[in-house]
Amino acid sequence: MTRRIILAAALALAIAPQTFAGTWLKTVAAAQKAAKEKNQLILVDMYAEWCGWCHRFEREVFPSEVFQKASDDLILLRLDTEDQGEGSEMQRKYQVTSLPTFVLLTPDLSLAGSIRGYAPPTQFVQMLNEARTKHEAFEKRVKNEASMGKDYPGRLELAKEFVTRNAYDKSEARLKKLTTEKGVPGSIRDEAFYQLAFVYALQNKFADGLKTIKALTAVSNRGDSVERAKLLAGQIYVAQGNLLGAVNELRAFKKSYPNSPHVHTVDAVLPDIERRLAGKSN
Repeated sequence: MTRRIILAAALALAIAPQTFAGTWLKTVAAAQKAAKEKNQLILVDMYAEWCGWCHRFEREVFPSEVFQKASDDLILLRLDTEDQGEGSEMQRKYQVTSLPTFVLLTPDLSLAGSIRGYAPPTQFVQMLNEARTKHEAFEKRVKNEASMGKDYPGRLELAKEFVTRNAYDKSEARLKKLTTEKGVPGSIRDEAFYQLAFVYALQNKFADGLKTIKALTAVSNRGDSVERAKLLAGQIYVAQGNLLGAVNELRAFKKSYPNSPHVHTVDAVLPDIERRLAGKSN
């Protein structure tokens, strides 16, 4: 009898989820406060209770020595993507579409890197280190930005990379400068205008987006950046619920740019918007 009890206890320990080491915070505010105080990155475990691979991380990766060592200088944060609170909000903000996913954030919550899917301890740490190395290279480029001078394409790419890292304010400042600075080639200036309008649209700042597109078309009426900006204006009108504005914008596009490679996009979406507008009018 005693032997059976011992075996049962051993089996229970073998199959039960292990308590993983490390201090995992549960709120963004707490993690951000700690990250700012220590000047460290935040590793966010985006999980859900139904996610079996997430639980494998708990059992196999988090308690491992290699992970503990690699994450020693990181702030650890766990968020349930289905909590209808911070976890769900962060899932939308960083476009987490599959689990498990880890996002690496700076103290100001811009994206430093991401890791998707399960990996055993050593492989996961390698992926984590790669993400950190890429972020360090990006930070180095930012620190050397002043020396870029007339490297306008490089400056534009840097501004666009801030967008991919959800650092919209930093991108806006750089894009605005490229739209006004003397000596910037027209093609770079026009693309900076388009990217700035796009950044506004991503933040639902639709009025600012349309204003930026208008400023672009005031200085240029030809080129791929202008054409994409016109299409973006149509998308903004739809997002605003202004179907008539979208229809007029897209019809004008076909008339002004009949040979544009983007005409097929207009042909694909315009009929649906016209039907919706007709239904709304009836």
